[in-house]
Amino acid sequence: MNKHNKKKAEQLGMSHGKASNRLRRKLLFDALKRLGEISCFVCGEEMTAEDFSVEHKEPWLDSEDPQKLFWDLDNISYSHKRCNRP
Repeated sequence: MNKHNKKKAEQLGMSHGKASNRLRRKLLFDALKRLGEISCFVCGEEMTAEDFSVEHKEPWLDSEDPQKLFWDLDNISYSHKRCNRP
């Protein structure tokens, strides 16, 4: 780890990459909350920032066109981590 990254990690209490990931997750959940989109796609119950995950409505893995389904934003929703199981 170079000096600059070490300084960031010391001040953040974790690596800059991990902190950035957490920040993006918080930003995404905040946007979903403002839009009123915090109901789980699978069970319909309210999610929290700690337990939500990105959900592909139609599974992309082993599909006819996996790249299309993976990147298709219309195929994206959100669910609890516990509900987002293959």
